Amino acid sequence: MNNQIIVQNICFIRADPDRPVYFYCAAAPGIMVTRDDQPAVQLQIFRNSSEPATVYYASLSLQTLLVSSPEAARAAADASTDIPRDAVLLPLQAISCSATLNIPGFITGLTSKTALNDQQNCYLLARLGPQDNIALLTSLMAKPETAPVTVSYKIDYLQQLPPATFELEASWDKVYEFLQESMGFNLLFFSVDIENTSSRLITDKIVTIKVRDTDPDKHIAQAGAELTQILLSEFFTPVFADVPAQPRPQAGFYLQRVSVKDIEQRRLSGKLSETTVVKRSVYPQALFSELVKGTDYQAGRVITETDLQDDFFASRNVQINLLTPELDSNIQLVMARLRYGDNVQQYAFRKGDVLPKHFKAPSITDPKTGKMLWPVGYDFIVYFNKPFGSVTSVSSGDLQTELDDIYLDLDSVYARYDFLIRAASQFNWNWYQSVLVTVRCRHRLLPGPIVSKIFQITPTSREEDYPVTLPDPDLYLFDVSKEYSSEVNSPHLSAVIEEPTSQDISLFSSLYHQRVLTLSANMDWQEVEKVIVSVSYPYSPTDENACLQQVFQFTEKDAAIQRFSADQPDPARLTVNLDIWFTYQDGKGGDHPEYVQTATVQDSINIANLI
Repeated sequence: MNNQIIVQNICFIRADPDRPVYFYCAAAPGIMVTRDDQPAVQLQIFRNSSEPATVYYASLSLQTLLVSSPEAARAAADASTDIPRDAVLLPLQAISCSATLNIPGFITGLTSKTALNDQQNCYLLARLGPQDNIALLTSLMAKPETAPVTVSYKIDYLQQLPPATFELEASWDKVYEFLQESMGFNLLFFSVDIENTSSRLITDKIVTIKVRDTDPDKHIAQAGAELTQILLSEFFTPVFADVPAQPRPQAGFYLQRVSVKDIEQRRLSGKLSETTVVKRSVYPQALFSELVKGTDYQAGRVITETDLQDDFFASRNVQINLLTPELDSNIQLVMARLRYGDNVQQYAFRKGDVLPKHFKAPSITDPKTGKMLWPVGYDFIVYFNKPFGSVTSVSSGDLQTELDDIYLDLDSVYARYDFLIRAASQFNWNWYQSVLVTVRCRHRLLPGPIVSKIFQITPTSREEDYPVTLPDPDLYLFDVSKEYSSEVNSPHLSAVIEEPTSQDISLFSSLYHQRVLTLSANMDWQEVEKVIVSVSYPYSPTDENACLQQVFQFTEKDAAIQRFSADQPDPARLTVNLDIWFTYQDGKGGDHPEYVQTATVQDSINIANLI
């Protein structure tokens, strides 16, 4: 279920094991461009005009995004032989997303959360200090194809899997300890390395396979593939890095430094025989030449030098920007607070007032070296117009910058989930009168539900939309309860189904295998006025009186074949009972019976053969 299909720079992922539903997203990031097609990338070099040969530092900034559209996805799907023509295409519903800027040989990967909007917009910044590095990178960026700058996205999403034949059991802390000891943090790994590590985890019994049968070894290959996906999603970050004897950086993964003390000690995969939703990740990546491909890249505009006057060192200046220039309609106010030494200043952004703000404070020097101290601390709080999921505000936490610009990524601290609850297009409303759907959201680190809302889906109200805004977008688990109420004279069981869910909640009327009996009445309607057939199916292996029943009527005007379709929880129970009443035309009954009781294990029956 992790197979990806990439067509025309669109990545397709099968979203549902039972239906032709596919997620789509861009297969590689690109660069934001201005109105005149200039790429949003800049290498800014800072010098002192009185000492032209002295370079103090340089900052590289890029604004990257993942762009895909329904039109592009449909065109790509139509060009693929692996995707059905009637496939439903949905934008990838991310639960968290990050981007890593890496310049092999210059800086290690710098990872930032990205906005969880349709474009996964991210502003990436890096500061370079050594003069030799600055001069070399300046030379390499003169031609995009030689620039070693790379960007790797990691998008986490939820994916539904078919019922499991096995499950994996492990403790996160022991798995992570094994990764630390066997792999380390500073080496570049490829997918095959992580696959081999997954096999070792299973072989060494750090991760165990639980199965119904007595031979778990036959599941080793499948379990190893599943464990590889888990390790990639939870513990590794995508990067590009220099590889000896390779002319250009290669894509791979680094082991992350993460805290496992708060990670839930839970099974790594879903319960046996239950459909489950698991966390998966996708990794769009691009070298610099691919990022700026198709833009009007001009090295003279991208690489700039700034002369710093002596008074530059008298104060610390930082410009505060919103990464997304327009505030979401649900946001009332954004408060940003900057700290430099004892100097603390606050700035407000609200609708109609979203222009950049400017922070200025007298510089602080290191008492030992006499050099200017660059780090400026900051945080911001987003206030919502009204509570969304019991949340009225959310804070970014403490952040820090050594650069002259900061971009407040509001979407990185909260996420809007848009649940779409709908009955499938072929839902049989003759079977059920309504479905009561309860959506629940749980925080991974807190007990109990924090968001719960109920919707009633009926033949006249087949679709509901439920938007909810929550902080810490990667720390939530969603589940749904579907309570089916059977229709009167319907041979179907009322049922309650509880399962994890993504944001697309679909309802299907076939909850069980169906015991189907086709009824025909090829009667002589000159003699017979009508036939009433009561069909009952004893579906329960433990309760003989438990039956599903439906009544049919045949007349001359309504003599078409009819279909009895009943829930069949036990595939071995085939017997269907029939009670049949015949009403004859005046004086035409003769010796024919008025009532017949019979049973059948066949799939069809002609009532006319019973008289």
